[in-house]
Amino acid sequence: MYYGNGKGKTALAMGQGIRAIAKGKRVGMIQFLDYYEFQEFQPLKSMEPNFRVFKFQKEKELPDETSGLKNEVAQALIFAKKILETGEYDLVILDGILDAVGRHALSEEEVLELLEKRSYDVDVVLTGTAHCSRILAACSYVCHMETEKEA
Repeated sequence: MYYGNGKGKTALAMGQGIRAIAKGKRVGMIQFLDYYEFQEFQPLKSMEPNFRVFKFQKEKELPDETSGLKNEVAQALIFAKKILETGEYDLVILDGILDAVGRHALSEEEVLELLEKRSYDVDVVLTGTAHCSRILAACSYVCHMETEKEA
């Protein structure tokens, strides 16, 4: 789990994915709340099908508590359940899932249930800014990222 206000959480998760590919594993990354297409994702396209990125947010700005936001997050959650239960990927990155909890589009209970139902041999990386104490307690590795100075 990579969380906090510091930058680089998604990049660290992507690095975990690249390391997994180097070991012959398959990686699926589900972006819960990320409309923008950043340059850091371009190299991942050349790694398909071993590293696949799935985006579910269609609209640029969705305010908290809107049905559009909740629908898009619900679609991402259904897809995440499917690939976690089937073991189609060895590593699944749930990018921004903690932000979905922080924006009240998902509950901590839904995330915990998702993690409990995953195939035993699937590793999961969670990212986001929100501090979710129950999820944090369930994780075996937690990295809190905080910006000390930004020039």
